[in-house]
Amino acid sequence: MEKISPTVVENLSSKLKMLGLSTYAAKTYLALVSEPSASAGLLCNETGIPDSKMYYALSELQKKGLIITQSGTPNMYKALHPKEAIGSLKQQLNEELTQKTSQADSLADSLAPLFESVEGKEDMELAYVIRGKKNIVKKMRDLIDSAKREAVVYISEKELLQELTPTIKNARKRVQVKLALLRKLAKTANLEFDDHVKMLKCRCNMVIADMKTLITISGGGDGIAIMTNDKALITMSREYYENPSCCPEKS
Repeated sequence: MEKISPTVVENLSSKLKMLGLSTYAAKTYLALVSEPSASAGLLCNETGIPDSKMYYALSELQKKGLIITQSGTPNMYKALHPKEAIGSLKQQLNEELTQKTSQADSLADSLAPLFESVEGKEDMELAYVIRGKKNIVKKMRDLIDSAKREAVVYISEKELLQELTPTIKNARKRVQVKLALLRKLAKTANLEFDDHVKMLKCRCNMVIADMKTLITISGGGDGIAIMTNDKALITMSREYYENPSCCPEKS
């Protein structure tokens, strides 16, 4: 047998173990790779693996399709070509992955009703802070896109209107979008919206989706917004749109 350095053996053994082999099976296969064939006794001498463990290692290699056995006294063992052997391991890994993926999907289906049965019973903390204008705009877009029935949008800043207009237009194809703009912004904006737009009488920038989640930008232009599921805040903000003194119809 051509000796393989301990460092190489350790490195290759680690890689074989990553593919599902036990430590003894990995070392036994590496020993066989350097031999035309070998008996269990010779393999024990070469690897230092106890004979009580060697037969378990050889049985594992046979089951995984990495070696063949030549019956005799004693039996002789021969490694398959590494490409064939590794190919067998890859096939087994793919089969295991398919099985585990199926089990994971089944587990998700089993857990979903448990999660959904309590979803919404506890609101999120009063508010989450979102920092940075890009992050705020992205969250507002995501919230509008997530709406299944209604999105209420208040905009008083020209830049924000430009950022959200494509998202609003897409949302209006599938849900009701109630939009309110600062009057001077509505006069200059080229929205191409077929429905009416209400007028804002105060500077505010908010998005409400399905009366479940609210994002509102704080004043001062400091790039800070608040996201909340607080029902009282959402209801108060939503009622602002219906109040003619706060959001009158466009004249």
